[in-house]
Amino acid sequence: MGKASPYDLNSSSDAQTCGIRHIGIGIYSTGKIREYLLKKGFTCEAADEAVTNLVKREYINDERAGRKVLLSRSGKKQESRSYIRQRLLAAGISRDASDLLMNEVAQDNELCFNLYLSLKPSVSDYDEALDSKDELIKTAGRRGFGFETSQNAYDRWLRKVTDDSKE
Repeated sequence: MGKASPYDLNSSSDAQTCGIRHIGIGIYSTGKIREYLLKKGFTCEAADEAVTNLVKREYINDERAGRKVLLSRSGKKQESRSYIRQRLLAAGISRDASDLLMNEVAQDNELCFNLYLSLKPSVSDYDEALDSKDELIKTAGRRGFGFETSQNAYDRWLRKVTDDSKE
């Protein structure tokens, strides 16, 4: 038989305490803390009130949690704007905070170009650049970039790395 909860599951105060213990020094979103409290058995009302109070007390900040998501999907792990938005929402970031953060994210053509530069910052010659095309475009497709965006970013990347290799 399982241990009885040390918390009053109808109490928003106990839900806040439970949430704070879970957060520790980590960065969590409102959605993830609400989900955690519900799994612990707190009522919806207690969880919602606790999350609201934890936001007011600055234990939870969706923008900060969202920036952590954005940082984790940059460089060699870069994804398209649509994939980033999905990832933010899946991380429990509120729609308002997601919208605000997405205003700071570059357009797909820039993101895809930066992905290519991260994956292959230089080439030894033009043939190596051409040989990389299929691999780069497949990777971009897996990261949510459309074919036209991937192709345009590849053309831009090709000009950049072949110009740099002439120096």
